[in-house]
Amino acid sequence: MSDHQDMPEDEALAAEYVFRLLDAEASRAFEARLAAEPRLRALVHFWEAEAAGLADDLPEVAPPPAVKAGLMARLAGETQQAPVARRAWWSWRWVALPSLVAVAVAAFLVFAPMLRGPAFDPAFHATLISADGAVRIEAGYAPDGSLFKVIPEQGAPRPGRDFELWVIGEGADAPVSLGVIPVDRESLFEISPEIAALIEGGTLAVSDEPEGGSPTGAPTGEILATDAFFDV
Repeated sequence: MSDHQDMPEDEALAAEYVFRLLDAEASRAFEARLAAEPRLRALVHFWEAEAAGLADDLPEVAPPPAVKAGLMARLAGETQQAPVARRAWWSWRWVALPSLVAVAVAAFLVFAPMLRGPAFDPAFHATLISADGAVRIEAGYAPDGSLFKVIPEQGAPRPGRDFELWVIGEGADAPVSLGVIPVDRESLFEISPEIAALIEGGTLAVSDEPEGGSPTGAPTGEILATDAFFDV
């Protein structure tokens, strides 16, 4: 299990989603991302497996015979259930509810401390502002944990396009991609030591790219803004 200090934002979101800790709006936004992001789906599967493991130590509770009969009838294709069977089913659900609540509470107590975001204390900062002022993005790097934070404050890519961030090391010939950034929320992620080494004295840039990011590994669209990293 990941240490919470190292938990990337998407992993924390996936955990919160699995344990139903997101509000309705956040859940809808997360589900929209799930349809397009295989890595996010993998994170959800991971946390679902973790959640399933929480119930391993709980005692098994055998449902009343009427419940089994009702389930077998439904599996056999019967659409009409006897009123008695329905009452038994709902009664069993109410009996099971405290156990389900106990599991949810246990999950919250175990994982809530982990879901708090890691501390972020930036040492370097950059502000990206496009020439027309339509795009403004704040970014910072914290060496403790090699964390990089992006705060989109203004602007959005055109339909079918994405914003992609790049780091250009001092004296370097080519930029290195930090990936496509979502523009509807903050992002906090860990960067590799190789990219971290480029930040001091380096420059941050944002480009307009096809949806999903540059297909070549180098900027292919318009460079919207650049800014040199400066000490905070």
